[in-house]
Amino acid sequence: MALSDAHRRDIFNGLEEVIGTKPANHLMELLPTQPADQLVTRTDMDAFGTGLRGEMAELRAELKGEMAELRAELKGEMTELRAELTSDMAELRAELNNKFASAKVETQRLILASMVANAIAVVTALIR
Repeated sequence: MALSDAHRRDIFNGLEEVIGTKPANHLMELLPTQPADQLVTRTDMDAFGTGLRGEMAELRAELKGEMAELRAELKGEMTELRAELTSDMAELRAELNNKFASAKVETQRLILASMVANAIAVVTALIR
């Protein structure tokens, strides 16, 4: 049963007559102003703390699981990218080697053609 303000005042007045104003004030401060069913007890707080710790443990486990999934996903993607990059680099290396080989052959042919042209020019100059 909750005490109304009138009931509290009656209790205070009775206490004031018996024990005096100051002790009556101190005693009234100790009486809860809320109904008893709305007061939080130590047991309530312990139960709340236990529930909160349980929820936090669940969240921690969930977060760890999600982080492990993300880590695995990132490692997989990084492996795929590494393989793709390695393949692309090998293709570019092969393409460059082919172009350098073609350029080398073309250079050798031009040098040989120049030498032949010079030899013909020298022979022609000597014959005349």
